[in-house]
Amino acid sequence: MSDYLYHDLEISLREKIIRGSYPPATKLPSIRQMCLQASVSKTTVLAAYNRLEAQGLIEARNRSGYYVRSTLNLQSSHSISLKKPSTSKPTMTPVLISRTQVFLDIMHRGAVFDLISSAQDIAANTQLRRCLSKGMRHQNSSQQLNYDQPRGNRELINQICNNTNLGAGLIQAEDVIISNGCQHALLLAIIATTEPNDIIAIESPAFYGALQLIEILGRKVLEIPSSADSGLNLETLAQAAANWDIKATIVSPAFCTPTGACMPDQNKMALLAIAEKNSFTIIEDDIYASLYFGFEKPRSIYSYDTQGLVILCSSLSKSLSRDLRIGWIASKKYSQKILALKIATVMASSSSQQQGLSYYIKEGHLDRHLKLRRQLLESQKNQLLTLIQQHMSHAVSVSQPHGGLVLWLELNSDINTMSLYKTARAQGITITPGSLFSAQNTYQSYLRISFAQPWNEERVAAFKLLAQLTKA
Repeated sequence: MSDYLYHDLEISLREKIIRGSYPPATKLPSIRQMCLQASVSKTTVLAAYNRLEAQGLIEARNRSGYYVRSTLNLQSSHSISLKKPSTSKPTMTPVLISRTQVFLDIMHRGAVFDLISSAQDIAANTQLRRCLSKGMRHQNSSQQLNYDQPRGNRELINQICNNTNLGAGLIQAEDVIISNGCQHALLLAIIATTEPNDIIAIESPAFYGALQLIEILGRKVLEIPSSADSGLNLETLAQAAANWDIKATIVSPAFCTPTGACMPDQNKMALLAIAEKNSFTIIEDDIYASLYFGFEKPRSIYSYDTQGLVILCSSLSKSLSRDLRIGWIASKKYSQKILALKIATVMASSSSQQQGLSYYIKEGHLDRHLKLRRQLLESQKNQLLTLIQQHMSHAVSVSQPHGGLVLWLELNSDINTMSLYKTARAQGITITPGSLFSAQNTYQSYLRISFAQPWNEERVAAFKLLAQLTKA
C-alpha cells in the first residue's frame, strides 16, 4: 500500500481495466459512487481518475462521466496484421567497430525508452524510497567510512538468488558478485573471458551497449543472423565457430533489445552444446527476463549450464529503477577473476543502497511491483501495436514480443532513420535509429520503439507526428 489513497485507487482501477473487469467503452462508477465504494473522498477519486486519463486508459465525456477508452487494445498481439521482421542478414566478417554520437544525444535528452523527454507521469515508488532510506538510516559509522565487501551485501545476494531461481536460475550465492549495473557486469564478463582483438559473436541486431563495450575494449565483433521471434540463428553460429576462433558470444535470450525475441529452451541447450564443442564462453544478458507477459519467467541459459560455460549478467534497472545502479554477475568458473576486476574498476558498491534494495525484496514489494509492471507493459505494448496499425500501416514489419520493453519496426527502404532522427528531433521527438544496433551499415530503415511509458495524450500526439514523418 502506498502513502497516498489516490495512488492505491489508481492501481486498483488500472488492474481492473487491464484484466477486462472494465472493458473498453465501459462507463466507470461516478465520482459519488466511487467515493462510497472505496470509502475515500471526492478529491481522492478525482486524482485517481485524472491519472488514469493521463495514461490514456480512460477518458472524460462532457456531462456523462468517465469511460474506459474505446481504442484501448487489450487483445493479444497475434491479431496485428503487419508482418513480422525477417531473419537478419549481416555480413559474416569479424570487424573492429566505431559508434556514432547519436546515442550520447539520446542519453542527454533523457529519452532512451521514450519518444519525448522524460515526463513525470508515473507515480513515485514510495516503498522503494522508504526501503532505501531505511538502508541509509541503518548504516553505522563503520559502514559509512569503509568500503563494502567487494563481493557485495550477502543478504542482497541471497535475495537475488531466491528471486532469480524462481525462473530455474539455479544460482549459488558464492558465484554471485554485485556490480554497478548490468552494463558494468557485461564489462567485467568481456574482460574476464577475452583479450584485445579477440572475436566476440553477437546477435544482429544487437544491444548497442554491448557494441560500445566491444569497441572500447578493442575486441572484434562477429554479427550473427537473428530472428525477431527466437533470436540467434544457431546453425549460422555453429558454422561461424568452425571458421573463426570465437572466444565469447553475448546473447540476451529473454526479450532482447531491439527485437524483443525470446529464445526457446531447446535453442538454449543447443547453444550450450555449440559453446562446449568450440570452447567459447556465453555471456548472458538476462536483464529483461522478469518482464515476461506469460505465466512464468523464461529459464536462463545459465540454468542449463553444468560446466561453467555461462556468465549471467543482470540488474533491476529495466524493471524497477534505472537510477538504482545495482546489478549482478554470476559465474561458476570466473568468479575470482571477476571479483579482482570489480575491485580494479569500481572497488565496491554502495552498501546502503544494497541494504535498502534487500529490504525492498524481502518485504515482498518487488514481486508486487513486477506483477503490476508486467500487466501495464503488456497493455502498453498492445496499445502501441494498435497505434502502428492505425497510423503507420505503411510500415513494412514490426516485431510482436511477449515481454520486455521494445518493438523493432521496419519502415520503407527509402527512409533512413538516422536522417529521420534529426528531423524528428527538431519536432521534439526522440527516436532510436536502427543503425545503432549494428557495427555494419545496416538497419538504416529500422527503428526501435519502446512501450515502457504510458500512452498519454502527449505521447500519442508525438507518435502520430512521427507516423507522418515516416511516410516516404
